[in-house]
Amino acid sequence: MAIKLIAVDLNGTLLHNDQSFNRSLFQTTLAALDQDGVRVVLSSGNQYDHLRSLFKDVMADNLAVIAENGASIYWRDRLLFDGSLSAEALNHFLTVDRQADCLQEAYIILTGAHGSYTEKGAPQPLIEAAEKFYDHLQLVDDLTTVTDQIKKISVSVLPGATGQTVEALNELLAGRMRAHDSGYGVVDVVAANVGKLPAVQWLAKEWQLEAAEIMAFGDGANDGPLLAYAGTGIAMQNAPAKIQALADQVTAWDNEQDGVLKTIQSQLLA
Repeated sequence: MAIKLIAVDLNGTLLHNDQSFNRSLFQTTLAALDQDGVRVVLSSGNQYDHLRSLFKDVMADNLAVIAENGASIYWRDRLLFDGSLSAEALNHFLTVDRQADCLQEAYIILTGAHGSYTEKGAPQPLIEAAEKFYDHLQLVDDLTTVTDQIKKISVSVLPGATGQTVEALNELLAGRMRAHDSGYGVVDVVAANVGKLPAVQWLAKEWQLEAAEIMAFGDGANDGPLLAYAGTGIAMQNAPAKIQALADQVTAWDNEQDGVLKTIQSQLLA
């Protein structure tokens, strides 16, 4: 069955380590895929505004965006799906769940429709790192006073603690919300029905596509379910072995070598 949708993770996958990508090859590839009726979906934990800015000069009609780890789906700059957290769920997390042991050494960033928010007193290195991924980062006295529509809660944890934090949070949240390892020492907490895989499945249903018609690329734990679901799941050469084991293939090139684009060119456009 021919591929009709390609879902692509960004950090560590399509993007180079400095957040750049091969713009000319991306545009050439996107245009060629459009001629064949193939849609491309950028799938990321980043804010939509950040992604729109990053890809502003290469957007195309066959390019959709999954942002905030599945909390938003955009196509042609129009919001198709909004998985924002309810005010009640957010308040419970900030006032009750946050007292849990697994969050005592963590720092919280709220990602909203109009900006991102963390508390005053957060370490400067964390703020500087966050500003590379979160647009309009604001420092506030109290996160419970934020009135923006919140898409996800990012939890910055100690190095090496993401796996155990995800496990502890999912036990704590008990289906009310869902924690995902977003990579780079960050755990994302989103609505229970939100994630990269549910977002791609939502688009597949809208566009009447089967899993066999989907190709997916990824390198991290939050890409694992999508790689396993897609008819053709491809892990990056730079992905951990446990992620590569979930995929059907591993790229011959890493993210610094434009592994996604070269693989698409060699397998679908040759």
